[in-house]
Amino acid sequence: MRIAVGMDLHAKTAVCYAVFAGGGDPTKKETEFLDSFNKNYRSVKSDPDGLISVAKALKNHESHILIENSTKTFEAYWILTNYGCHVTVAVAQDLYRITKSLKKTDKNDSAELAQYMRRRLYGENEFSECMMPSKDWMMNRELCRTIFYEKLHLADIKRRARMHLMLQGIYLSREYTDIFCRKAVEEMKLTKDPCLLIFINEAGSIKKRTDFEAKLIRDRFENNEDYQLLLSIPGIGSVSAAYLISLITDIERFGSRAAFCAYFGIVPKVKESADHSVNCCTTHRGDEDARRILCQCAMVHIRVCDSVVTEMYNRLRSNGKCHKEALVAAARKLATVIWSVLKNRTEFSTDADLLARAGEMEDSVMEELSE
Repeated sequence: MRIAVGMDLHAKTAVCYAVFAGGGDPTKKETEFLDSFNKNYRSVKSDPDGLISVAKALKNHESHILIENSTKTFEAYWILTNYGCHVTVAVAQDLYRITKSLKKTDKNDSAELAQYMRRRLYGENEFSECMMPSKDWMMNRELCRTIFYEKLHLADIKRRARMHLMLQGIYLSREYTDIFCRKAVEEMKLTKDPCLLIFINEAGSIKKRTDFEAKLIRDRFENNEDYQLLLSIPGIGSVSAAYLISLITDIERFGSRAAFCAYFGIVPKVKESADHSVNCCTTHRGDEDARRILCQCAMVHIRVCDSVVTEMYNRLRSNGKCHKEALVAAARKLATVIWSVLKNRTEFSTDADLLARAGEMEDSVMEELSE
């Protein structure tokens, strides 16, 4: 029997609901099985034992399970898949019958998920499907996220240190680009200001951790050809390249340049009514940190390199667009450059001095974007 199953997944529990998805009407025996399943698995623990029990109950049937994307989804996906279930992970914001429902209960959500899955099996495509990476690729993502958040934390400390200097009327011998460079730290230590000493100590600890984490990332990605290709684009550093590659995994899974940009949520929404359509703000789908990284890379790129990305930014600014709007558009153009580089297997630049200058600017730009 072909079954569509909706699973409303939480940290501790999973609520399941199954419906018939075959041709014609279900037999009496099939109806009894569905009723029994819905009664016994209305709520189970979402630990491995609970998920395995669900998979075993569906063992002799062609089961298609639909789950909303969440932090817990990755573990559930691989457990159920390894036990022979067909699992689909949906982009949560596409499931309008759930997100806009006035009847928000776990039982109702699982039933709606089952109906979404049933309609999909019959040919209706109402939502986008999330790709579930392997454990190695997920590890790469987590490593990149860790160091990215460390760098954001360091940028925040730098901003707080500058604010404290201004608040206390403390002036250093010059305006340092990096407030925690060796000479600036020596000057701040001489002030014996307790807040500055705390900032210096915390920044030093973060720098040590990020150096170690960056080495881990380089070791994991050094033999990855896509990673090396992204490093040839001015503005994309080692951490940014690793993070983007860990999300892309395989450029061939994107059917077009437009689909690639849409994956990162940097394409405009389109509101349509009859024969009238309006472009709005970007969709903001996908990974939020990846969009931030693209904006950061675009900002560095337009400062050090003359390219189609820089030309677009300057043209939009001259046409009256604000910095943020022009930067997002430049980030989208940079995404198309990334697509072309990976698709054509061709380096963007081999100018070592240009790439080094872009690399030096990366941290200062991250500090700007964190404000």
